[in-house]
Amino acid sequence: MTSEQALREGELSSRAVISELRRHGWSLKTFGAAVGFCGGIGAAVGACVLTVLVWLTHRAWHGVLLQRSGTVLFFLMIPLLILGAHCLDLLDSQDKGPSQ
Repeated sequence: MTSEQALREGELSSRAVISELRRHGWSLKTFGAAVGFCGGIGAAVGACVLTVLVWLTHRAWHGVLLQRSGTVLFFLMIPLLILGAHCLDLLDSQDKGPSQ
């Protein structure tokens, strides 16, 4: 089974992802997808950590800064994930070609 067949069947393994990156190379679309998804997940984890940290510490001068930073990261998560999904859609439409 080739990596292309594995991706068509929905089986996503690290070998299939690496072979897809080798086939497409690093372009603006693949970079956008990687930054979008990794940044979105990182922003979500960072926002959760900052929010829990604010809950556990007493409200001092740093509580407002941490709370604001957590909120900003929560709001950044959504556009980053949308960017990653959009770049993956562009890569998928590039694979299908203009005939479909």
